[in-house]
Parts: sequence; C-alpha cells; structure tokens
Amino acid sequence: MEYKVEENLEDVSRCLQCGCVIDYGGRPDRKFCSAGCKNRYHNYRRFRRRDVAQKSIFGRLEKNYEILENIIHLGLKGMDRVTLAYMGFDPAYATSYYRLGRKNIYTCFDIRYELTASRIKAVSLMETGESISI
Repeated sequence: MEYKVEENLEDVSRCLQCGCVIDYGGRPDRKFCSAGCKNRYHNYRRFRRRDVAQKSIFGRLEKNYEILENIIHLGLKGMDRVTLAYMGFDPAYATSYYRLGRKNIYTCFDIRYELTASRIKAVSLMETGESISI
C-alpha cells in the first residue's frame, strides 16, 4: 500500500532570494535554499541601503548647487540664510570645507562660498585648475 503525500501550498517554504522550494534537510526554519542565496540576499540588501543613502546625499548636493548657480546667474554675491532655507538650500551638505583665518569657506562642486551665522556671501565659481589650499 502506498501513501500519497499532499503538500499544502501554504506549508511549503520558498527561498527569499530565488523563490525555489526549500527542502528541509537541516533546520526546519530555513529561509534560503543555499549559502549562495543567503549571501546574495544579504549583499543586495546592504548595497541597496548604501545606494539609497548615496542618492539622497547626492540629491541634496545637486539642489544646493542649483541654488548657488542661480545666485551667480542673478549676479548676486550673497543672500541671507532664511531666504536660502526657503529656497531649499541645506548648509549641512557641501563637497568640501576649510577655514581661512576667521572665515568658513565651503565648496559645492565648483562653486565656492563663505557661510556666516546669518548669510551666505562671496559666492563664486572656482577657476579651472584652481585647487583648494588648506
């Protein structure tokens, strides 16, 4: 006499990475069909989190750059920080920073500016080949 084993589809576990049915030769609570799938799953999650963070940072830098570029095209040398904040400028994001005497000099890609407690001033494009000396 042979017994027919019916698998209930709800009881069948699938690999979180590839979706294959997991055969239970080891622990009953396995989530992956192999060590390779487990590694791929965790590597993908780690790199995806890093990519999302990098895109967020780069997006904020691009927004700051657009605002600074508009200030230069309007012929302005500075602006108060309240107006900048209203425009979406985030002073926490810059590509470099150095101190020159008492001045806090920041750059956002190729635009240099001085940031004080109440204003941004001396906004200008860096010359080609110009480097920042510390």
